[in-house]
Amino acid sequence: MAHRTIIVLFTACIGVIAGCDSTTEFGEPVRGSAVSVGTALDHRSVGRTLTVEGSIHEVCRDEGCWFILADDSSEITVRYVADNGLGIPVISKGRARVRAVVRDTVIGKNRVPELRAVGVQLLGE
Repeated sequence: MAHRTIIVLFTACIGVIAGCDSTTEFGEPVRGSAVSVGTALDHRSVGRTLTVEGSIHEVCRDEGCWFILADDSSEITVRYVADNGLGIPVISKGRARVRAVVRDTVIGKNRVPELRAVGVQLLGE
């Protein structure tokens, strides 16, 4: 009887694992066609809400409150903090999509664009 229970539990676990979606979402749902990081960097995008897709290159090691999103030609800082004060997991890596407002921060004479995310979707490797 115990042997049969173990087999049933093992089979159920395999079914759950096989049916799992590797996508993890934080904040608002990330919908819509994604644009490149380069499009988000364009000064005409400032103030617009876009869905941007790329690869995570670096994550804030304290709270996951920012990360670098990059594609083949560009990279941009993404800032995300949920209502509970937490960001994305500090061990996040791989592909991601973000729903964000494109913002400009001016440091000295330099324009530093960034994304203020309302939703983050981690797509995995």
